[in-house]
Amino acid sequence: VIVVENLNVKGMMQNHKLAKAIQQVGWGMFCTMLKYKAEMEGKIYQEVDRFFPSSKTCHVCLNQVGSLPLDVRFWTCENCQARHDRDVNASINLKNEGLRILTCQSPQRGEPPQGAGSSGTGDKACRPDVSRSNRGRKKSTTTLSVGQEAYTVLAESV
Repeated sequence: VIVVENLNVKGMMQNHKLAKAIQQVGWGMFCTMLKYKAEMEGKIYQEVDRFFPSSKTCHVCLNQVGSLPLDVRFWTCENCQARHDRDVNASINLKNEGLRILTCQSPQRGEPPQGAGSSGTGDKACRPDVSRSNRGRKKSTTTLSVGQEAYTVLAESV
């Protein structure tokens, strides 16, 4: 299992301080080749959404700090007092999130997990009753037929 964060490489290239380093590394091409090679070898390539708070979530107790500027390389969790290196903590959280996404997907007849390679934040996420609105925010929805809806209203009023 290979888990990567789907970074906004195009947006990062607009930052003049990062552009040269990212261009030299070729992050987008690297991820494309990594996915291709993983699939060719029968391995699972899983992307985690770029908005997952991997750096600012304590991997020990899952407490999330409110703000963590990029210049802060080490931080201590307020909840469990664990000391974290920003990058090591993020990598552990990304691994755990990738495995969680894969666990929520059920393979059938020896096929790779449904949606392998996706970020796990769309319609195939763990909770089928949670969907994304067209603005990207999650909202809970419960679909009821007209008959069920009428029965629910009637039952509540009695």
